[in-house]
Amino acid sequence: MGVAGRGGRTLSVAGIAAYRSGQRSRLLYRIPVHKGRKGEPKGFGEIHFASLLDNAHQRLAAS
Repeated sequence: MGVAGRGGRTLSVAGIAAYRSGQRSRLLYRIPVHKGRKGEPKGFGEIHFASLLDNAHQRLAAS
């Protein structure tokens, strides 16, 4: 999802909403830092999504 940032810049945001009956819901998200340098990736790559999923797995104590 792209959202408006400071100075008219756009930010990339990726998140996971986790629900389990009888427990509180959780929102895990990532916002990559883009400095505007030439050749720097502006959004999420496959490795970023894999990192988000790995982190969600660990934080939620999934098996």
